[in-house]
Amino acid sequence: MTVRTYVSTTVRSDRVDEVLHALEEMDPDAIVSSVNRPDAPDVPAGVSVSLAGDVREAVKNQLDVIPDLECEIDVRDTEDV
Repeated sequence: MTVRTYVSTTVRSDRVDEVLHALEEMDPDAIVSSVNRPDAPDVPAGVSVSLAGDVREAVKNQLDVIPDLECEIDVRDTEDV
């Protein structure tokens, strides 16, 4: 079994790159499963990423510095296929 941390965020579209950079800095092999980026900078955007291991506390600490960020964090055991 492999443990992964799944992160879904809602943030202003002009902060999407900041969120992606913060998460990829934690895990260079992070899997970006979706990015929903509207054209207007003040419209909410969504980012979904999974990271190796149980890193929920580190994710919270890393993302706490980004203003107006809503975040859901889930840790799951997955089977290697």
